[in-house]
Amino acid sequence: MPSTDLLIVGGGPAGLYAAFYGALRGLSVRILEARPELGGQLSALYPDRRVYDVPASPAAHAGEIVAQLIRQLDPFGVDLRLGEVARTLTPDGAGWTVGTDVHRYPAGAVIVAAGLGALLPRASDQPEAHTDWPPLGEVSTPRSAWVQGGVPQATRAALELAGGGTQVTLSHRRALFRGTPEQLSQLEALRQAGHIDIQAPADPGFEVQAEERWHLNGYLPDLAPLQAWPLNWQGEYVPADASGRTCLPGVYVAGDLSLAGGDFKLIALAFAQAALCANHAAHHVRPELKVKPGHSSDRRLPERT
Repeated sequence: MPSTDLLIVGGGPAGLYAAFYGALRGLSVRILEARPELGGQLSALYPDRRVYDVPASPAAHAGEIVAQLIRQLDPFGVDLRLGEVARTLTPDGAGWTVGTDVHRYPAGAVIVAAGLGALLPRASDQPEAHTDWPPLGEVSTPRSAWVQGGVPQATRAALELAGGGTQVTLSHRRALFRGTPEQLSQLEALRQAGHIDIQAPADPGFEVQAEERWHLNGYLPDLAPLQAWPLNWQGEYVPADASGRTCLPGVYVAGDLSLAGGDFKLIALAFAQAALCANHAAHHVRPELKVKPGHSSDRRLPERT
């Protein structure tokens, strides 16, 4: 795998903003994300909730914040590697190589922005059911599908499948589904039109015959692979200096994993730490670049693709 200047472990808010700042400084950047979509906790846990403390973005849904962070990367050609869990960190000449079950990714510097850890879908007692949305690989459009769960991904899966012409049954053990007001309104409209059959609360023995099944029951964080890295862990936190630099040269930490923030887990703090890490990483990889980036208003960004 070709080397990049900067590799970021975690595609949540801290990782996405670190990628932006690294790319803004002219670095080649790769993001390694365990889930099959970007956004971290904002996408996996509460995309339907409103977030009030993002600067200049009052009362935005978490999913909208993720969309804007991704859009901010559009001009830069950041390499996105989704659905791969970072497992190993080994020295590689002047830099590091991060290994997954699929590839090895060399880089001049690494920013660990993995939040709570890899957000992996809860297991299902139905071995034939998909446990994440979007599932890894290509999503076909079956003639019929059964989506189980009340989490935001279940609502989204039902809507997207129905939008592709699939006859959908959506069920949950409680009479409650999560989603944005627009999604829930669309869900009700599709129910009334007969395109989605909603069964909630569903009997525990409820069964549906369908070509495809999705059992969406949320996510569990897993820090175990990263805690094998020699970062002087203090519980679930990685200590770092004011620049975000860990005990390993060229390895930085930002966001919820950083001991600098401790239990003070705010998205605004994650953005600030991400910017510090990215600018110090830029100087580490290319010493001719100053740590201080100057004002972005003095730059001319590449044209959006």
